[in-house]
Amino acid sequence: MSEVQQLAYVVENHFSNPQASSFAHFVTVSDGLSAEQAAKVPGERFNSVWGVVNHIAFWQEVTCLALRGQQINLADWNLSEIGSGWPPLGELSDANWQAARQRALDGNHAFAKAIAALSNDDLQNEMPWGGKVWEGIYAIYAHNSHHASEILSIRHMLGFWVEHPWT
Repeated sequence: MSEVQQLAYVVENHFSNPQASSFAHFVTVSDGLSAEQAAKVPGERFNSVWGVVNHIAFWQEVTCLALRGQQINLADWNLSEIGSGWPPLGELSDANWQAARQRALDGNHAFAKAIAALSNDDLQNEMPWGGKVWEGIYAIYAHNSHHASEILSIRHMLGFWVEHPWT
């Protein structure tokens, strides 16, 4: 397996496959919530699960498009500027919450596909915002892992426990 194939596998598998390892993945920690629960904020200066999900999806899409040499359409995210990448939740409904969650999962799959389409030599190219492509990939992997843990913490603060052997 080439280096880009390994990266693509890890980026996707550790996000969406609860059997991939012992930690709680995005697919696990974001599952089983209503829109109202996902939008709830545990306290001042905290995020909601839904807000974190939108943030994850946004940065996966930004990085995926950068790997493909494309620009993000901020209007698709109801943003006028990229800022720190926290799109608004939109209308609270269970259908919209599930669509947001699915957008993050689909974005992760697209990101993994964009990685797999690279050559190993492409990993040394520059990202539009600086740094090498391989650094950008690892940054999103770490970003997703950080925010999956944040989602787990938010849920636990709100009493929306995740049933997983490691939580």
